[in-house]
Amino acid sequence: MAQLLKALMMIISLAAGLLAAREVYMLLPSWEGETWPWVALDVGFLFLAFLLISGLAYYLLGDMVRWLLQRNNRPPKA
Repeated sequence: MAQLLKALMMIISLAAGLLAAREVYMLLPSWEGETWPWVALDVGFLFLAFLLISGLAYYLLGDMVRWLLQRNNRPPKA
């Protein structure tokens, strides 16, 4: 069960990172006619957006899963 939750957290966080990088890519101007240093800088920003959103989503999902599992393991109230 824990391995399945970890795999699902990883898949969801990577998908969120890809969606964020795609939205950042849509904000960037066209690379047509740009010099290579500017294209490399844009690619760096896309990679940074992917890493930041993926990491944030992974840790938020991990906290949420941990909270839900702790909530289910509590003894019933008397």
